Amino acid sequence: MTPLGNNTFVRSARLRLGGQPGGVIAGAYQYKFYYPGVSDWPNDPLNHLFNPKDNNDSFLYINHPTVYHLVPNERTGVVAGTNPTISAYLFPKVGVLIDTSSISLKVGGRSYAGLGRFYNPATQQFSFPVPDRLSNGVHRVILSVGSSADSVSITVQAGFVQITNLGGFVTRNPQRTLYGVVQDTSVHSVAIVRNDADTVFTTASSGKFVAAGQLREGTNTFKAVVRGANNSIQVSDPVSYTFVVNHAPDADIYFIDAGPNVLLSAQGSTDPDSGQVSAFLWSQDSRNPQQIVGVNGSKGSQVSVTRPAIPGEYYFTLIASDPDGNKDTTRNFFTILENGTFQGSTRATVPRWVKQGRLYEMFFKSFTPQGTINAAIPMLPYLRSLGVNILWLMPIMENASPINTRTGPGYNIKNLLKVAPEYGTNDDFKNFVSQAHSLGLKVILDVTPNHTSYQHPFVIEAQQYRENSPHWNFYQHTIIQHNTNGLGQSITSDGFVYYSGFSSQLLNYNWSDIDARSYMIEVYKWWVREFDIDGYRFDVYWGPHRRAGGGVGNELEMGAPVRKALKKLKPDIFLLAEDDGTGSGTEAIFADRNGGVDAGYDWSLYGGAIKPFFFDVGSIENLHTRYFNSNFYPGPNASYLRFMENHDEERIVYQYRDSTYQKTMPVATTIFTVPGMPMIYSGQEVGHGFSVSDFYLRTRGVIDWKSPGKSLLLPHYQRLTQIRAQFSSFSTQKFVRLSSGNELVYAFMRPQGGNDGIVAVNFSPTPQEVTLSLSSSVLETAVQDGKIYYASDLYNDTAYTVRFAGGIASLRLALRPFGSSVCILSDSVKRLNLPVLLSVRSGPEAAVATEFRLNQNYPNPFNPSTTIAYEIPSESDVTLRVFNVLGEEVASLVHQRQERGVHSIQWNGVTARGTRCSSGVYFLHMVAGSFVDVKRMILLK
Repeated sequence: MTPLGNNTFVRSARLRLGGQPGGVIAGAYQYKFYYPGVSDWPNDPLNHLFNPKDNNDSFLYINHPTVYHLVPNERTGVVAGTNPTISAYLFPKVGVLIDTSSISLKVGGRSYAGLGRFYNPATQQFSFPVPDRLSNGVHRVILSVGSSADSVSITVQAGFVQITNLGGFVTRNPQRTLYGVVQDTSVHSVAIVRNDADTVFTTASSGKFVAAGQLREGTNTFKAVVRGANNSIQVSDPVSYTFVVNHAPDADIYFIDAGPNVLLSAQGSTDPDSGQVSAFLWSQDSRNPQQIVGVNGSKGSQVSVTRPAIPGEYYFTLIASDPDGNKDTTRNFFTILENGTFQGSTRATVPRWVKQGRLYEMFFKSFTPQGTINAAIPMLPYLRSLGVNILWLMPIMENASPINTRTGPGYNIKNLLKVAPEYGTNDDFKNFVSQAHSLGLKVILDVTPNHTSYQHPFVIEAQQYRENSPHWNFYQHTIIQHNTNGLGQSITSDGFVYYSGFSSQLLNYNWSDIDARSYMIEVYKWWVREFDIDGYRFDVYWGPHRRAGGGVGNELEMGAPVRKALKKLKPDIFLLAEDDGTGSGTEAIFADRNGGVDAGYDWSLYGGAIKPFFFDVGSIENLHTRYFNSNFYPGPNASYLRFMENHDEERIVYQYRDSTYQKTMPVATTIFTVPGMPMIYSGQEVGHGFSVSDFYLRTRGVIDWKSPGKSLLLPHYQRLTQIRAQFSSFSTQKFVRLSSGNELVYAFMRPQGGNDGIVAVNFSPTPQEVTLSLSSSVLETAVQDGKIYYASDLYNDTAYTVRFAGGIASLRLALRPFGSSVCILSDSVKRLNLPVLLSVRSGPEAAVATEFRLNQNYPNPFNPSTTIAYEIPSESDVTLRVFNVLGEEVASLVHQRQERGVHSIQWNGVTARGTRCSSGVYFLHMVAGSFVDVKRMILLK
């Protein structure tokens, strides 16, 4: 392009009438500009036409004539004058003149014709000063020339003096920066009047002024007042903001162990005004293991109740009120362990399902050929039988472009409150969560606190009105120096910061702004309330954390406020951060250290040990070093997410280049038996991806559920997840390395009283034998010399006898190539309860059962409730009843005609009379037509 001065450049180009052949937009050409050294190619700042589905490329319809640069428009911003000049370039077909008599203009409700004299054939520009005064507000402008036309919307904020901010905004910030203009540039003093009472003065320069508007609770209406050249008083149109002050108390619950009693205390509740809370109202969840007398309706600041006898988690709700009637609600829980021990909780406490978490990352687009929410629902029983208990769903919200299996997996969110149409509807997702819960599966949702899409409505408004938009400060506009993981930082042509390694479509959100923070917290609360989700996986959590405090980094802007709000709403929520969870300084993100999350990534393990694993001694030692992590944990509730692959990383079977699929097995064993939270990525359990050449098809493509690795890997993963689920010794933070006497075998212990875990893993392709020395000094089981103990190999379904002498015993194990032994040391033989592994089914036929089937209840043994799944291939009369060992009917669970399909129901161990069943064996009896089946269930308290 040729520079003309004044930052203006020009180039002429001949373009085909009707647009680019085969172009993205029919009838048009797309274009952008390039500046040397600038990675973000800006679009045309004067052209209101741009394609949000293709990197915001500007585009131009090529007609006779072509209307170009109709300004002012949505991109050029607010119009400060009441009589703006409407201009546009009108380019005729080559060799033909424009019929200037056909030029007409509509501005709002007014029409103007005969405008040929306002067109300059030499410059090819039309320029028309609107003669009629335009009122402040939005006006539609339509310019017509023959059969061609273009239209824009312009926003007028005019007058001798005007405050140009968009008003009508509810804010929690006591100060708003006000911007304005004065037509007479000789005027320098501007008075800003709030509510016709309070006045501050600011200075205008070159016809513009900036002022700090202090807000008081309620409506704040600002006007700008100046004295004109003739000494007349000129007053701007009013601009209003509503300042909201939180007067509600902060309700708080904590618990005190008082021997046979438990004290429910609300004495930590505070009030921002009086400092005291005047009224309390207590209630308990109806689904608690047992109802506790004296809770519901109690109004004291402390309530003493009898400690419940039935183990489990007990949830309570407190409504706190202040003298003015303002209220706040919070919830919390305590736990009664199987041995009767009481455990209270704080905002850092995680529930048992988190401590024993086995996470499965699910991408709807790859999970089934249909790629929808509804198509995935029939797969839930399979996941339940696999043994996972937490489903991490990659983003499901509406994106700038349809979510796909390549570079658009869902993180370009433009609508934070709507399920992506290609996935289904909000109701579909609500049903998905309900179905998952009925099977005992928890659901956490992937969200993007670091950014929103460039197509989010807040961005579009802020691009048009810039600082005048109340949402301008919802985004980052200046570079903040911090560790970007090598991604770098860039600024778009319209002033939005993003990480260069991502995309200019993902614009950094500004959590330091209290209104931005409050809005996003309400969004997160909304998904919990509306869909009953169980937590979040926070994408790029490190971004807001490291940018906080101007680059110093802290949890005060995002992590801690988000956690507090969500834990008050759902105290058993699980929050996972995509951020370093290991290494110096990373402990700050954990709730045990007053941070926001329960778990962080063990990136060091994946990138430094698992990904480059070479199946040699050095790799095994490196693996242990990273698992052990100097035996450091940020606190008792903190966990490290440990994984072998995910949606951004290489499939492990492809990484290890092993067509037999065996090499991945020993690493998987360690992932599931060391401390931390193990994760399976969709299709990992069947070895998907080994023979797929394209990276995106391997990682995000539709899963081949009949992968050759399925027969070997699927039973392997099921045993590992079920071991983790059924034996809590593998869910603690206790970890002791054992010497195997064989450098190719990795062995360790997971101490727990009465159920010490012992693991030996063969990292070689040949059989190995090892003898492990067990010392009472590291065991938590109190052993006696000479007494027979059992090392029950859960993985191989066998048991070894063990005798101690002088506090030392030997355990000899024979390991298959790449084989594992996962044992429990106890004074009795332990067995792994392995449920029937349901087949993987997807597609329309998946929801239709092909045979009658009563599946084994899960979990089994159970306390206090269990899930029962069954299938009927045709509409049938179904009865499902529970009997005790005497043949007496205990409960009738189903007695109705049901449609063909997969069904499930939960039984909470309560009889038909409403009493709780005692521990023991029960029989589940199903009749459907001529089909009859019985399953044995164990209620164990």
